[in-house]
Amino acid sequence: MSDPAFIEREQLLAAYREEEGRRLSRGLIIGNLIGMFGMPSGVVLDYFLYPDKLPQFLTIRIAVDVILAVIVAALYLRRDTFRTPAIKVLGILSAFVFNFAFCLMIYLTNGATSPYCMALNLIITVWAVLLPWTVIETAVISAGSLIAYIIACVANPTFANPASYPLFAYNSSFIAITIFVCLGTTFFLSRARFQDFRLRHQLDVQNRELQDLDRVKTQFFSNVSHELRTPLTLILGPVESQLSRDDGLDARTHESLLLIHRNALRLLKLINDLLDLTRLDQGLEVLRKKPVQIDSFVRGIVESIRHLGLSKRLKIRVEGGRTDQEITMDPARMEKVLINLLTNAIKYTPAGGMIAVRWNRTEEEATVEVEDTGVGIPPEDLSKVFDRFHQVRGNAANQNQGVGIGLALAKELVGQHGGRIDVQSEVGRGTLFRIHLPAGEIGESSGAEAEKSRPEPASEEEPFEKAFRSADRSWRDNSELGVADLPVVGAGDHVVLVADDETDMRRYVVSLLTETYRVVQAANGSDVAGLVRKHRPGLVLLDWMMPGKDGLAVCRELREMPESHDLKILMLTARIDEKSKIEALQSGADDFLTKPFSSVEVKTRVTNLLRAGQLQKEMRGRNTELTETLEKLRRTESMLIQSEKMNAIGSLSAGLLHEINNPLNYTLTAISFARRMQNSLSEDVKEVLADVEEGMTRIRDVITHLKDFAYPEKPGAESIFPIEQAFSAARKLTADELDGIQIDVDFGDNVIVRGQNTQLTHVFINLLSNAAKAMAGRPPGARRAIAVKARAVDEMALVEFSDNGPGIPEDIINRIFEPFFTTRDVGKGMGMGLSICHTIMETHQGSIRVGNRGEGGAVFTLSLPLAAGALKLC
Repeated sequence: MSDPAFIEREQLLAAYREEEGRRLSRGLIIGNLIGMFGMPSGVVLDYFLYPDKLPQFLTIRIAVDVILAVIVAALYLRRDTFRTPAIKVLGILSAFVFNFAFCLMIYLTNGATSPYCMALNLIITVWAVLLPWTVIETAVISAGSLIAYIIACVANPTFANPASYPLFAYNSSFIAITIFVCLGTTFFLSRARFQDFRLRHQLDVQNRELQDLDRVKTQFFSNVSHELRTPLTLILGPVESQLSRDDGLDARTHESLLLIHRNALRLLKLINDLLDLTRLDQGLEVLRKKPVQIDSFVRGIVESIRHLGLSKRLKIRVEGGRTDQEITMDPARMEKVLINLLTNAIKYTPAGGMIAVRWNRTEEEATVEVEDTGVGIPPEDLSKVFDRFHQVRGNAANQNQGVGIGLALAKELVGQHGGRIDVQSEVGRGTLFRIHLPAGEIGESSGAEAEKSRPEPASEEEPFEKAFRSADRSWRDNSELGVADLPVVGAGDHVVLVADDETDMRRYVVSLLTETYRVVQAANGSDVAGLVRKHRPGLVLLDWMMPGKDGLAVCRELREMPESHDLKILMLTARIDEKSKIEALQSGADDFLTKPFSSVEVKTRVTNLLRAGQLQKEMRGRNTELTETLEKLRRTESMLIQSEKMNAIGSLSAGLLHEINNPLNYTLTAISFARRMQNSLSEDVKEVLADVEEGMTRIRDVITHLKDFAYPEKPGAESIFPIEQAFSAARKLTADELDGIQIDVDFGDNVIVRGQNTQLTHVFINLLSNAAKAMAGRPPGARRAIAVKARAVDEMALVEFSDNGPGIPEDIINRIFEPFFTTRDVGKGMGMGLSICHTIMETHQGSIRVGNRGEGGAVFTLSLPLAAGALKLC
């Protein structure tokens, strides 16, 4: 069969049988050796039970030992060639040798009543439980033993005595029960052994597969690293040649070449570290040890890297012992270790700090220390700093991103020398790395040998080696991370904010955009929101991984800002998986720019997003204009409806005035004549006349209101007067109604208006009267107050008229100026007063609005034009 599952199972069974054979062989050797010791020791029992049979039983026991010795010798000498079936045959033979010997002794003694039958139970149990038999093999051994016992008992002369039958039946039954128990035990033990073997076999297969994968991965990294080093070196060579030209380069070209050179060295250093790790994993890293003068070696490495410390104004000092002492080591490997520790110290030590390199040599070991006054390592990360790909998070150190290879490589290289490396650190105080190397034989070196132990510079004939050494001494200077205000460069109609913590990447992107846009820069995610509020960019080009706040957190923060509705966000990232893209879109990003990218792609995406943002802003503006226009149309429609209502009521009122006014005058004149003769009238008639006069007076007031409403332009000529004058006149005319009410007036300097004094006085009379009536329901003794305040705002006079009454219910406040709308009881008002006030204010090209105060009461706001050229002061 070609079924893979069947083949796999057959292979598993074959391996299991082979494993069982080896286990059985070891068990048989041990069991038979124990039997060989136990059989002769049974002579003591024979001596006390059957002393007359002692020679015979001794012979039997010796014969058994001889046979067992032959079986043990065969199993041991042929342990590598014996196959499982042969081993099982020898195992069954061993069991039969034991059992047949005891059965012979049973036959030679008392048959069924012989005490040696107990030995059969012991042999069956031990052979079935302690050795890896199958159920069939256990059944064969057990059946053979039972048959041999029955034959021995039946052949014995004592079996003719019926008294031996019960004991024979008992012994046979006990042996049979022991057999059944052993068969069941063998069944479960065999299954358990097979399951255990199957799991161990699977684990072994998986381990081999993992080892193969790890070997393939290591080989792949090694091959890729080798293939990448050559083109990178060929990139660095021409770039360095161009940079060293005497004829000079323009500033832009020189900056671009420096950018290429720095990042090519950075990539080459990473490849070198990966290649070293793979060589260590493969066991290909062979140390080339030789005696090295310690002082010259350490000082040479420090001097080769001192320029990096000077760029950050760091002090680097070397402290050592005797200058002529040496140790045995691989100088190239130890150079890599020290350079790694020194570059880390330079990266994570703030400007102006101190780095100390110390060494000491004793008879047992040599130590080299690198101590800095940098940011330190948190306690929870100290035990992990030497783990591969581990990076310290949570402090300023993570602003200098890496991949976490350097310290792991340093630890393994020191370990190859038989030494160790440890670390001590305190956050905010600094870090100390200490290398311990076995000293070997103490030696002294001459000055010439000391010169040889210095790290040798690469010769001109070794360009590859020169590039590799330059790469080891390169690092990223992210000193701008702590600068809050990076320069704003470029010019254009649009503002673009570029936020990236990697200086080279940010400078490159900025250089692409400065020709077209005004570019704002940020090196820390925490600064982005403030720069957006300050410069109001149209687009933010945002790196995913940044210190302070990562790109996702910045996206969410920007989307929560009201002023960034039209802001476009372009996420710059090396992640290409769908989950990362979805996460960024959900956080508010508009588009992605995946590293590596081309300059054309950057410019095109930025242009498209800015155009989309501009269109979105224009659409938002137009939408706002449309919304305002619709609101104006609604207000105009409401005003037209109100105007039509007013015109209809005015026309109706004008037609009724003439018809009602003449009968009213006749009636009032008749009442006046009747009052002249009141002395001759009875009391009942006088009371009737008084009621008639009151009713006619009310009708006259109604007609007056209707007349003012129908002909608002007729009651007098316009004049220029202080608005306080109209209020004072109204206050005098309503003095009786305002009795007990506190009036607070604040007109400031004169607010001069042009209009009809009589009409404005009528407005104030109406407002004062309404306020007094509204506050009439307050409890006795409660404060009742009216406040009037006038001021000039731009070209308008504003008058605020408020009281501390109950206010106006919200459900009727929009109808308060409608004609004939009133909340008073029938007969106590027509609902014309405020409508007339509204009409008067419109004829003065002003307005009247109403609202409620937060602390209770109503407030009316009057607005009308100031007199041209008049004094307008608040």
